[in-house]
Amino acid sequence: MKNIIFPVTNRVHLARQKFLIQELKKYFNVDVWEAKEEKGSMDVNAIFYAIQFNNYMKGKKFDLALIRGDRYEVLPIATSCLYRGIPIVHIEGGDESGVVDNKVRHAITHLSDYHFCTNKESLQKLVNMGVPVENVWNFGSLDVEFANKVKPKRLRSGLYILVAYHPIKGENEKKLDKALENFKEDAPIRIGSNKDSGRAYGSEEFSPEDYINLLRYAKCAVGNSSSLLKEASILGTPVVLIGDRQKKRLMPHNVVNVSCKTERITKAIIYQMQNKYKKDLIYYQPNTSKKICQQLLKELN
Repeated sequence: MKNIIFPVTNRVHLARQKFLIQELKKYFNVDVWEAKEEKGSMDVNAIFYAIQFNNYMKGKKFDLALIRGDRYEVLPIATSCLYRGIPIVHIEGGDESGVVDNKVRHAITHLSDYHFCTNKESLQKLVNMGVPVENVWNFGSLDVEFANKVKPKRLRSGLYILVAYHPIKGENEKKLDKALENFKEDAPIRIGSNKDSGRAYGSEEFSPEDYINLLRYAKCAVGNSSSLLKEASILGTPVVLIGDRQKKRLMPHNVVNVSCKTERITKAIIYQMQNKYKKDLIYYQPNTSKKICQQLLKELN
């Protein structure tokens, strides 16, 4: 059996890929490497994650490396795989956001050998970037597949707003808080953010499955997490997308995008809380994990 290494720097990402890992384990030896959390700045963390990974890889041989997304810390890991002669499978290449992640994602694309996109638009972007068309496939989003398979379960009674906001340079999260003061009766749930900018927002933590169900039953979801575009699309949850963090992503029909200004956020929440949406399938395809696995089997024969 061929050997696959899947470096994981975030447990949420591991959960969202669990159906792919289950499928791959039927045909490959899959080694999931989980990094120990580093608590420095992004540039320093990237170095230490790379050192952790290189120490783990000593004496081991792999036929493929599975790299997901655009997190800053996976770029040096992908570089390490390149110099070790391990072909790279990149998940979510071609997607774009509104921050530095674009450069990281595109850099990983150019280091990679096989590319599995989340949508048609991203596939075309990769081809335009010079990636050989025979090495690019659009089988849909693994994150959306995960969300679609989570068993529905209501965790909070009554109406509530789900907030998933990551602070970024040039935006003031206090303006979001001021807008949410107008909706205290709707019991905003503030999910804990990453700390990439040196600031954090929110503190509530949930399992990936519980997060999906909170998103599923929210009267409205507010913030700038990519989950408000991908996972929320298959759930039909009304979304107010704030600011520029995701401005270049493919937008589902359930999303309204506004600047990080109190009045605009407030008006958008009022508008979205009055709306109901059907599922949007722009990021979804059935059997995403199975299709990726079967394609890799073909490529490695």
